[in-house]
Amino acid sequence: MTEQSAGGIVMRGEEVLMIRDRYGRWTFPKGHIEAGETAREAAVREVLEETGVQARPGVRLGQVGYVLPGGNDKQVTYFLMTYEEGELQALQSEIAEARWFRIEDAQEQVQRRGYPGYRTLLRKALELHGK
Repeated sequence: MTEQSAGGIVMRGEEVLMIRDRYGRWTFPKGHIEAGETAREAAVREVLEETGVQARPGVRLGQVGYVLPGGNDKQVTYFLMTYEEGELQALQSEIAEARWFRIEDAQEQVQRRGYPGYRTLLRKALELHGK
């Protein structure tokens, strides 16, 4: 069975919102799609829950798929999102840290310590954002 999740690459001017997961990698906020919820709705909810940031969803960037430690498949749909309001407040039960990165630093984090497929998503987000 494939788990379905959704998340966002949130832009605030020249900055990108990233989270450090429990494995020590910098990535983007995401989480499970709940019953009766669209991927877009889940992305908005998960960004808010994990980081305290309210963001407006835009275009669908694509999906990243991988195998979870237990052997199940996971598909995550990501959206380009624009910061609206809120102060960073990491949901400590799920993530280690949330931080705004300058675009160059976000690219470096994804390049050096990111998950496969996330470089392509970030590149697409930056192109669509005009960066």
